[in-house]
Amino acid sequence: MPTQKAYKTGSTAPEPPAPGVLRLISMRFCPFAHRTRLVLAAKGIDYETVNVCTKNKPEWFFAINPLAKVPTLQHDGKVVYESQVCNEYLDRVFPGRKLSPEEPLEKARIGMLQAIWDAKIMPNYMKTKRTEGKERQDAFRAFKEGLAFLEKSLTDSGKLFFGGDQPGFLDYSVWPFVERFETTLHGDLKLPQAEFPKVLAWKAAMFERPEVKACMFDTATYTSVSADYDPDFGLGA
Repeated sequence: MPTQKAYKTGSTAPEPPAPGVLRLISMRFCPFAHRTRLVLAAKGIDYETVNVCTKNKPEWFFAINPLAKVPTLQHDGKVVYESQVCNEYLDRVFPGRKLSPEEPLEKARIGMLQAIWDAKIMPNYMKTKRTEGKERQDAFRAFKEGLAFLEKSLTDSGKLFFGGDQPGFLDYSVWPFVERFETTLHGDLKLPQAEFPKVLAWKAAMFERPEVKACMFDTATYTSVSADYDPDFGLGA
């Protein structure tokens, strides 16, 4: 997957993508851009990457996306941004395995699980990173309460992935954050196997997926980047 050093404030804008070329404007360590890289890999879509610094954003980026957020797609003169919107666009426009369910109730189920993730799981995970002592344990307890909904969903479906026999829209939406959980959820915050056998089996299966391997970084890299923001970490001089 092509990558390059990040464009920063004061940089000259790259040339627009050539006709027919899909461009992803990304940041190598952003979990939201990671969502879209997973979908691109899962569907086998050819694309080129332009990396930007999300801390010192290049001025030209605002002319493409008024929010100057990643991921942003450029495709035949069109611009699409926001990770879930980008992924829906890719799934509808490009051929390959469909990742979002067509059946209304199943689509609703996936949407509701995403809402639980956004409201109950991620906020409490972030609290475990920022707090200590009893407050941290309380956040971890609330995090597990949210995760129990995902455990039940996998148990009820009898499938390995939220998308069924293969990963789908929700799997790729939550995975970038689960991959980063490794930096925090260990020791006294380790998920108990007895409480989350399905989620942990899903996690192990996701790590074995080729599209996940193509997009992943190891825990040491995530820890280093989190401690000292560097969009070009590991690229050398």
